[in-house]
Amino acid sequence: MFEFIAKNIYIFWILVMLFLYLYHVGGDDIIFFRKKKYNIDPKAAEKLEDALKKVAKQRNYEVMGPVTVEFEGETHTFDGLLLGTSGTMAISLQPQIGQIYGDLSSDEWAQIWKGDRKTFANPVKAMEGNVKLLRDIYRAEGVKFGTSRNLVVFTNNNCDVAVNRNTPACHVTNLEDKLKEMKFITDGSADIEGMKAAIEKYKK
Repeated sequence: MFEFIAKNIYIFWILVMLFLYLYHVGGDDIIFFRKKKYNIDPKAAEKLEDALKKVAKQRNYEVMGPVTVEFEGETHTFDGLLLGTSGTMAISLQPQIGQIYGDLSSDEWAQIWKGDRKTFANPVKAMEGNVKLLRDIYRAEGVKFGTSRNLVVFTNNNCDVAVNRNTPACHVTNLEDKLKEMKFITDGSADIEGMKAAIEKYKK
């Protein structure tokens, strides 16, 4: 065996040099070498659905979404809805990469990745009005609905959500902890099946 290796050592070095060249030129894009760092998470919706279903399964909650609802001329699209005994959590999905900075009052949030800084519209503000739509639907249908709130969820593996604790935003890996922090995972009198039926009635 050693004799074979000695006779073909040049092939070994050619392969090593080829590996190093490919790694240097396109390592981020070659899955065999390094995990690809997507700027936009291609599995964002799948990750959110899995995380919501995990929470729901443990507590007999319901998950809906993505879903578009229309009521009295108002229309909103939800990336996800978690219906629990304390009410409804409306989810906005964010697939960006990098460090995310923002708060409730700012019009724009910041995204920093590899030294580049970009801004995007405050995703919490962008959700204003959607929970009111849900509350109006629940009242029209005579459903006990508890509280209705918003939560922004980032999913990219290479994302760090550096926001204030009181900001309704988190990474999908911290979703359950954030729901507990927001006191959403609590006992209440909200009618889960009734809320689901009401949303289904006005779903586009």
